[in-house]
Amino acid sequence: MQMKLLNKFKLLLKKTWVQHLTFWIALIALFALFRTIRNEDIILSWKTMLFEIVPFSGVASAVYFNLNILLPRYLSAKRYVIYIVSLLGITLLNALLLYLVFNIFGSVFENIGRGPHPNRWMFFPAYMTMQMIFVSLTSFFHFVRENNRLNEIALSVTEIESNRLQAELNSLKAQINPHFLFNTLNNIYSYSLFKSEKTPEMILKLSELMNYIIYECQEDQVDLQKEIDFIHNYVELEKLRVEDSLEIHLEFTGNPADYRVAPLLFVPFLENAFKHGANVQGQHQFIHLKMEVNDSGLLHFECTNLRDDHDLNDLPEKIGGIGLENVRKRLKLLYPSRHELSIDEGANQYVVKLEIQLENIKT
Repeated sequence: MQMKLLNKFKLLLKKTWVQHLTFWIALIALFALFRTIRNEDIILSWKTMLFEIVPFSGVASAVYFNLNILLPRYLSAKRYVIYIVSLLGITLLNALLLYLVFNIFGSVFENIGRGPHPNRWMFFPAYMTMQMIFVSLTSFFHFVRENNRLNEIALSVTEIESNRLQAELNSLKAQINPHFLFNTLNNIYSYSLFKSEKTPEMILKLSELMNYIIYECQEDQVDLQKEIDFIHNYVELEKLRVEDSLEIHLEFTGNPADYRVAPLLFVPFLENAFKHGANVQGQHQFIHLKMEVNDSGLLHFECTNLRDDHDLNDLPEKIGGIGLENVRKRLKLLYPSRHELSIDEGANQYVVKLEIQLENIKT
């Protein structure tokens, strides 16, 4: 029973109106106590309490009128002149009402207090200043609380957006693995039908690639050197398939050791290059791949491959199925305002150029 009452009391104390009422009662009691001590009275009388309740009622009305009406309606809307005039108006109105109360019920408050009374010329500016002080203090705490609330909302929205983007990135990255695996297994299956001697070696190469995909690519970023090694292994696997029918030129320059990059970012470009560059009849087939990282961390990737003249309807958006659209989305999410992708489809070749500004992991 006592625990239930205690819990109800705690819940009651959490209510805003209870906290505000407690504050004003404590403030009025404190001022009344000071006035009693200053008047050298022995007992705190009801007249002294009433003497403090009346002016603080005006102060409270000014405070809540400002918080609930003036701040949201005028100050937040940057209507400063109307806000100041309204605030001065409410404080002056409260001063006039208090002046009337003290004059009408003057006998009740006779001999209470030694401060300025309504019959003194300083009463109006003093009481208006008192109201302004409380209005300013409560406005300050109101803005601090609102700022904290907005920050919490912003953090919550940022966290939700971050989780959404991470989920989307994971989904996009997950699409690459089965797509790449399907294409490679399809090639190995074709060779196995003819009992090719290359089949075991292709399976071994695939296992190396899958080891990288399964164990290294779970992170958001991987060492650039490991991604380059993956590209090398991928090309070696494809060389087994195309044999000597395709000229493949790889060029890697710069210092990749200081940088990290999103895993499997270049796979769709490689798949597209081998899909189209190795199937052109009657022409010299080639794939030229170049990657460079300069001292400022700018990565330049370029992939050029031959294109079938009759393949005019295979627009870049359709290359590799989900591949290129996947890359576009990942680049937009991972490197906003830090990348530039261009695809030039000429009459007989594709040229993919990608620039990414990487961050140095040692700085």
